[in-house]
Amino acid sequence: MPHFLIADDSPHKTAMLRDLLAIAQWKDPILFAKTSEEAMRIIDEHPDISHAFVDYYIPSGNGPAIIAYLKDKNPAASIVLVSSSDNGENQERAMEAGAEACICTSDRS
Repeated sequence: MPHFLIADDSPHKTAMLRDLLAIAQWKDPILFAKTSEEAMRIIDEHPDISHAFVDYYIPSGNGPAIIAYLKDKNPAASIVLVSSSDNGENQERAMEAGAEACICTSDRS
């Protein structure tokens, strides 16, 4: 059974992303990681992760490292960088690592 990974250390953003999946009626199990190391361990334990939301700034690493690691384990995985920063360089690094999209969660106008 495929899994969805949410790799983010912010409890508020994690809850928002989980709620977004609930609204979309996501049926597959959702796994959660608060650090880069935890995300990579989960990826090793669940090679069937098919989708992921990954934060750029995550303790013990960064989003692009997680994205590249997941893409190496499952090249078909669909990954979205979800960050409170709209930094273009960060988004470019995430896309180079294998993210399909980047979403900025900042409420700045």
